Amino acid sequence: MDIHQLKHFLALADSLNYRRTAETVFIAQPALSRQIQQLEVEVGALLFKRDKRNVSLTPAGSYLRQEAGRLIEQLEGAFRRSAQIHRGEAGEIRIGHASSAMQSILPNLLISIREKTPDLRALLMETTNRYQMEALQNRQIDVGFSPNIIAPPNVSSRVVYKENFVVLLPEQHPVSADTFTDLSIFAQEAFILPPLSGGIGYVESIQALCQPYGFLPRIAYESAYSGTVLRLVEAGMGISIEPASTLRGQSLRIKTIDLSNAPIKAEMRMLWLTERTAELQPFFDLVQQVSLQSQP
Repeated sequence: MDIHQLKHFLALADSLNYRRTAETVFIAQPALSRQIQQLEVEVGALLFKRDKRNVSLTPAGSYLRQEAGRLIEQLEGAFRRSAQIHRGEAGEIRIGHASSAMQSILPNLLISIREKTPDLRALLMETTNRYQMEALQNRQIDVGFSPNIIAPPNVSSRVVYKENFVVLLPEQHPVSADTFTDLSIFAQEAFILPPLSGGIGYVESIQALCQPYGFLPRIAYESAYSGTVLRLVEAGMGISIEPASTLRGQSLRIKTIDLSNAPIKAEMRMLWLTERTAELQPFFDLVQQVSLQSQP
């Protein structure tokens, strides 16, 4: 028994005419008769009553017509769904992300998913660079978005956009954008940064910004979440350096200094397991479409 055999049975059950059904499904009438006979043998029931003038469904045939029609509809729906998943139009995409990604590319990406592929469900996980990498390796997420992350050999990455780092200062801090000279002015400050162990590249980028000025940041508080960092800075607990997009939509009592001349930029990278490149290509195409409008 195969799906074509069931479809031919349903066609005959609708028309109750072997000749017309054979013409409709583009097979010879004797071949259709053999298929129906084979189906009856496999089912173990007579499906049609036949005489020289009429063809009608038996009670068993009527039941099979109802159930087979439902099963074929479900199966064809599964075929369509599978094709959509293959094209990235349905199913589920699990996205790990840093805080700043939610202030930049992710909102536009989620809107695009909803509008262009409404059957594709996006699941979000805000987390550290290190956990993103572990989640990718364990296939707990499909893609990640992280700034300045260092990826191992089996993980591919692509820069989605670059932006400036900014220094975050409490509102009453004596240094301002007008009096700022270079980062050496902050050598004795208490910094609020993500844990070095969880950054995998991000904190090292902050250190690389400061090192040419003769110091490494003295860390007073650690947090991998931008919202927490901003609140701690606002409360006067220290200063920080964050990607510029972190400030989008924020209304806080803080001052900022844009490090526009710094050679190191915040690079938002999209990450995925290299072996899944072909599988995820439809999603990459979607990201490419929205990345330009999402740049800070």
